[in-house]
Amino acid sequence: MSPALAVLAVLAAGDAPVKDVPLSLGEVVQATRELYPSLLAAQADVEAAGGERLSAAGAFDPVWRTRVTGVPVSVYPQVRVDSVIEAPTPLWGATFFGGYRIGRGKFQAYYGERETWSAGELRAGAVVPVLRNGPIDRRRATEARAVLAQSIAGLAREQQELELLRLASFRYWEWVAAGMRRDVARSLLVIAKERDAQLATRARVGDVAQFDRQDNTRALVQREALLVQAQRGLDAAAFELSLFLRDPKGEPVMPAEARLVPLPDPPPAPGFDLDAALGRRPEVKRLIDQQKAAEVELRFQQNQLLPALDLGVVVSGDLGTPNTSSLSPLGPAELEFNAVLDVPLLYRAPLGRIQAARAALGRLGLQLRLARDRAAMEVNDSSSALLAARERVVLARREVEVALQLENGERKRFELGDSSLLFVNLREQTTVEAKLREIDALLDAHRAEAALRAALALGLK
Repeated sequence: MSPALAVLAVLAAGDAPVKDVPLSLGEVVQATRELYPSLLAAQADVEAAGGERLSAAGAFDPVWRTRVTGVPVSVYPQVRVDSVIEAPTPLWGATFFGGYRIGRGKFQAYYGERETWSAGELRAGAVVPVLRNGPIDRRRATEARAVLAQSIAGLAREQQELELLRLASFRYWEWVAAGMRRDVARSLLVIAKERDAQLATRARVGDVAQFDRQDNTRALVQREALLVQAQRGLDAAAFELSLFLRDPKGEPVMPAEARLVPLPDPPPAPGFDLDAALGRRPEVKRLIDQQKAAEVELRFQQNQLLPALDLGVVVSGDLGTPNTSSLSPLGPAELEFNAVLDVPLLYRAPLGRIQAARAALGRLGLQLRLARDRAAMEVNDSSSALLAARERVVLARREVEVALQLENGERKRFELGDSSLLFVNLREQTTVEAKLREIDALLDAHRAEAALRAALALGLK
């Protein structure tokens, strides 16, 4: 069990101290990789493709066939047994065979070849296609396509994993950012509550007008509503994250608020080689494998336009004693050669399939071009987004710093009677908005980094 799943197992058991352990992105990524249902389904597709590959390889399995023929009621009563093992191979489509037969009884003169010596006849040979089915045949084409289909299924799973990890990262950082927004809203409410207590004391002694306290009460209620809204945003983000954070049984796990972490500084923009990135993209590699599969089918159909010329060789010899006076333990060996020529008069079937295969290749070529263009766009867009978000973070932090200085100065002016509570509330609201913009910029930076890693097909750390 991975460390991330071990933590989840302890959480499922209800160990309170572990529930306070900060939740890391790596834990979410690991749980997504190992437990996300659609990714497990994609892995099942890979295993199914492996089964199809094994099935295609089974076309080269040896076959044992035996035929028994008995003629009990006839002028020529006889019994014949013919058993042969055939082994097709990928060696230029050659098929090797070896067999045994025995024929006992009376045989017509014109069926004399059915009769064997007392112990039967052994034979072995091979059939080799020279033209059609020589360079490629249906068995080899099916096996090659099955190998590519397994690779395609694996690449489809890899593509889905990249997308899921990107989404898991998005949901994780959105949950962290929602926690920070909630904390900002909570701190704003705490300030209003502390000021309300101070204003109540000052209003009793006549230091401030009752109107100022009422205005602060309005701000207090407004900030309570803001906190409720921020808490709801955190809850919604937790629900979304729970789809990716799962226990060892695969059930969604709601992340505890105690496991929240602050948003770290924006990650640096990684350097990249666009051509290398395109070569890693699983959808690009998947389309290339689909092209290879279509090319295999095209080669096979083009080969079917050739006439069939099969050459065969058979070596045979009888065993035992003949029906004549010869006592030789092994009958005279025979070496036989044969050739079969098959020329169809029309080629509409392979020509139609060639046309379909070429159309499929053209379609896949256009899809591959679009996939590469889209991948390059995603890399450039996410890289630009990361750089822009990093700049926004710097500017937002400057804004927060200045807003805090103005807020503190306005609060001192209010305490000295040189300002009003309205301006203090406005300064505090301005500071909150600046902090929220800083959080948004940090969130966008981490999302852009996750999108860039997915676009570069690097996965997530």
